[in-house]
Amino acid sequence: MSRHQHYTPEPIRADLFTQEPPSVPVDTSEAAALEMHTKRGRLCAHVLSFIRGRGPRGATLREIAQALRLNENTARPRCWELEGNVPAGRLPRPALIYKSEQKREGMRVYLAVPRLR
Repeated sequence: MSRHQHYTPEPIRADLFTQEPPSVPVDTSEAAALEMHTKRGRLCAHVLSFIRGRGPRGATLREIAQALRLNENTARPRCWELEGNVPAGRLPRPALIYKSEQKREGMRVYLAVPRLR
């Protein structure tokens, strides 16, 4: 008997703050992603705002999680999304942050992509 079911997700829109959260095609991962669906846009906006507010100093995942009172396992996928990553088969989106080469306390520092004027 199978312990989980694999399935192909439905196509979704490319809008950053309304797109489904990333997950792997396993029922428990998909269930967790769906539970986050109503919160993820707001969380992405908060993470992006925090990183932009830090300017050239940027922020590590731990700093983001602590400042926004998030579990690192909640903050990490938001950073992944803001880096422009999408699961295979989904529409691409622009990167709004990136991991710089600098490290702080052993963690890579996220910086905001400069805005076009």
